[in-house]
Amino acid sequence: MADLFQIGLSGIYSSQAKLNTTGHNIANINTEGYSRQSAEVVSGGADRFGNYFIGRGSIVEGVERAYDKFAFTENILNTSQASYTKEVFQQSSQMDMLLSDESTSVIKPVLQTFESMNGVVNKPNMLESRTVFLESAGNMVNQYNRLYDNLEIQYTGINNDIVNTAKTVTTLADNLANLNKQISIVLGNGGQSNANDLLDKRDQAITELSQYVDVSVVPADNGMVNVYIGSGQSLVMGGTSLEMIAVNGDPDPSRKELAFNIDGNMALISGERLGGKISAMFGIRNNDLERAFNQLGQSIIGLTHSINEQQKEGMTLEGKIGEDLFNDVNSLLSMRNRVLAHDDGLGSAQLSVRIDDLGALTPDDFELVVEAYAVGPPETISFSSTNRATGEMHTGLTASNLGQDSRIEIPNSGISIGIDAITALDPPQVGKTFTLRPTRLAAHDASLQHKDPSKIAAADAEIKTVSGDANTGTAELRTKSINNPLDPLYMDKDNPLTIDITAVNPATGEITYSILDKNGTAVTLPAGSANNYVPAKAVGAPLSGLTLTPDPLTGKVTFNLADIDVEMIKGSPAAGDQFTLNYNETADGDSRNIMKMADLQTQKIMNDGKATFSDVYSGMLSEIGAKTANAEVSMESSAILQRQSFDRIQAMSGVNMDEEAANLLQYQQHYSAAARVISVATELFDTILQASR
Repeated sequence: MADLFQIGLSGIYSSQAKLNTTGHNIANINTEGYSRQSAEVVSGGADRFGNYFIGRGSIVEGVERAYDKFAFTENILNTSQASYTKEVFQQSSQMDMLLSDESTSVIKPVLQTFESMNGVVNKPNMLESRTVFLESAGNMVNQYNRLYDNLEIQYTGINNDIVNTAKTVTTLADNLANLNKQISIVLGNGGQSNANDLLDKRDQAITELSQYVDVSVVPADNGMVNVYIGSGQSLVMGGTSLEMIAVNGDPDPSRKELAFNIDGNMALISGERLGGKISAMFGIRNNDLERAFNQLGQSIIGLTHSINEQQKEGMTLEGKIGEDLFNDVNSLLSMRNRVLAHDDGLGSAQLSVRIDDLGALTPDDFELVVEAYAVGPPETISFSSTNRATGEMHTGLTASNLGQDSRIEIPNSGISIGIDAITALDPPQVGKTFTLRPTRLAAHDASLQHKDPSKIAAADAEIKTVSGDANTGTAELRTKSINNPLDPLYMDKDNPLTIDITAVNPATGEITYSILDKNGTAVTLPAGSANNYVPAKAVGAPLSGLTLTPDPLTGKVTFNLADIDVEMIKGSPAAGDQFTLNYNETADGDSRNIMKMADLQTQKIMNDGKATFSDVYSGMLSEIGAKTANAEVSMESSAILQRQSFDRIQAMSGVNMDEEAANLLQYQQHYSAAARVISVATELFDTILQASR
């Protein structure tokens, strides 16, 4: 009966294996990533007895885990997409709330500023109404500052998340490489069943990794896998893994980028192409947040620059030409802060960006690349520019003589580049790259320059500069300051003065001009009049043959006559052009200039004359609102797909308590039956022994 005994014993072993496996399943019902296991029992074969065979019982062949490769692959794809859409929605909704919420939006402060401006229109001489206007204007720029700061907090938060996520990916990659090694060792020792829990851990690590990046898994030797992320970058190759780190961006160090650390060498990778949460963070930061900074800057530049320019057309309560109410958007510091030089080892140059045309100004960044540089003489430099938002490219942007003209206009941009300085020891080389951000910092830099209500230029200026109808040049002149109304040459309504351009030297830019009276005759310098002319004139000498040379960087020049400064603010004159200074009678209570300032609210100055200041901000709100709404729909649909793929895995691999409880009863009965077989074999053996006595 030894054979029957062995058959019963094999049944005991088989039942015990199934009971142990079922118990293991029940114990791990709440273990994340655990796959249900089952003992695989097969027939132990049979022995031949004459013309028939008698079985030898059963054998436990191994313990298999329930696993569906297709379901697993589908789940990591859906997990990555769900993580991407969730992050996009969370970041977009945060931006949407910041820009649209009444407590943080700039819409109300802008409206209040123009309302208080109309208060000055109605009562131009009252300091109270002027004070209210200044307070409203101060609140407006402060709100722009606060909104910028709030967006900057979100921007910094994303950069910090990028740093932390890189560490998480590296940890997961190390874990996967170690699991690969362990699985290889176990399988190498013929222990397939012992690798089941390790395989679950590896799949769980891959699933967790797929939250951050798109993941592709390729089988390798000895049960190991190779893991690729994004568009095919290798992260884990068998038992080795790469370290992902966050590095400072170039040219903006605060703009974190990702790289693989390969034996101390940094290999940059594109975060936007990695998929998952990382791709969402890079996309929101690089596209939406940075565009929001730029659009916010475009809006405040339009507001403050337009008001400043109109302010300079009027007269204050002190009888002076108005000065900037807000910060000068084209101060030297502001212009230079718009340029970031890349760390490319190709020389250096100090550049600046000037805002020239509000209508053409866009919220776009530009890439500027040196095409050629020659020390001369004449010293020349040439660039190509690329609009990073539209891809529009211009080549051959050249300053042919930096000693005379060091400014280059970028077409269709509303900006120009100033070549402020080039050092002989480290000149720019071909390929030297700069990033131009014309509007990025404007909301941060916005400030109110005056708190004295008397400095609001509500009245029209006493002296107005009028261009001649027959002028052929592009120059625009404006009265900059009235220094001494008691100057003997100072004009009145019956005695205007005219600046007559007699020659312009195209090689040097030098302007030759005369000062004419109302009859077209050059006036003579009276005793006691300001004598700031070049060349200097003697008393009684005619004011003709005077010369001025525009600044090579700004293109501006200031004429002085009758102790009045007249500034050429843009363009260049042509020989024969005339500019007349007329006396403009103003009366007490004059509010003509502040009325023009108030009218700016409804004028379509921005976006090629198609948008007001408010339209620019509203357009930004619409873009973010639409993105948030679309992101919410995508998030919900992606979450459904991810849940469905997870449920498919659970249906295949998950532990069902009811099913396992039923299996316990079944295997318990099997165990009892097998034990009974052994008992019968023992009884039969005893019977044989007794019969032989």
